[in-house]
Amino acid sequence: MAVGSNNRGLVTQQEMFGGSWTQSKLKLLSDYLREYRKIFDRNVRARFFEVSYVDAFAGTGVIPRRQSEFKSFFPGLEKLEEEFRKGSVKRALEIEPPFHHYVLIEKNKQKCKELELLKKQFTDRQIKIINDDANVALLRWCGELDTGGERAVVFLDPFGASVQWRVIQALAATKAVDLWILFPYSAINRLLTSKRKPPKAWADRLTSVFGTTSWEQTFYTSTRWQSLLDPKKPVEIIHKTADYKDITDFFVARLRGEFAAVAEPGFLRNSRGLLFVLFFAAGNERGADAGLKIANHLLRKLNQSF
Repeated sequence: MAVGSNNRGLVTQQEMFGGSWTQSKLKLLSDYLREYRKIFDRNVRARFFEVSYVDAFAGTGVIPRRQSEFKSFFPGLEKLEEEFRKGSVKRALEIEPPFHHYVLIEKNKQKCKELELLKKQFTDRQIKIINDDANVALLRWCGELDTGGERAVVFLDPFGASVQWRVIQALAATKAVDLWILFPYSAINRLLTSKRKPPKAWADRLTSVFGTTSWEQTFYTSTRWQSLLDPKKPVEIIHKTADYKDITDFFVARLRGEFAAVAEPGFLRNSRGLLFVLFFAAGNERGADAGLKIANHLLRKLNQSF
């Protein structure tokens, strides 16, 4: 894969590390964190609060490196690669002024060891690394949060459909959290089988994600008629009727039932179609307008770029 101009080099790096949608997601998050942090630095009444950044699927903090045969020919490529390799954790740690606390949750022990190495690079940051399942750790964190004196941004970037709705409810109930969710639309859509309702295991997972069984009535329709061969046994055909908008609107409605304000969603695509949907929800009524304004601005820019 040849690298020509600087622009081509940029595209190459994006393709190597997850595509342009990955970089768009990370840039949007870091832009939000920067503006969010300014609110608490500039607003006299907001300075009372201590603010935290919580990354519930922290990984290693950086995007894994892939070998490039072109580094020796293009000296600037390595620096460019390092910039693109910054994951959500490292970008958050670089925000100035910093958050008062960073909570990094990762289930994989080896990745936690790599986070410990990253922690040593930011000795002036208050970083807590938790080796646990994100759902379990977040429920515990919500219970420990001092909602009278703390505010937080929580970022959920899960592997597949692994975030349980009860966790989202708990985050909303604190009334102290601005929540970003990278909703795995492609994975959810695969669970929603086309010509029949999903098998029980898949249906249970969908109910866990949405927090209700009403997705069945919303996403599926059925047609029934009497069998000519056996009038006592009606024939029923089930069809999935939901498209990406129906699924997105359903999740937005669920969020609006829990949070003070919810932004319009942002869509992340590649050449094959829609991969993820970015959702933002603000839990605190007093601070919701400021966060919502920033989030809507960033999400509109995101949608215009795809």
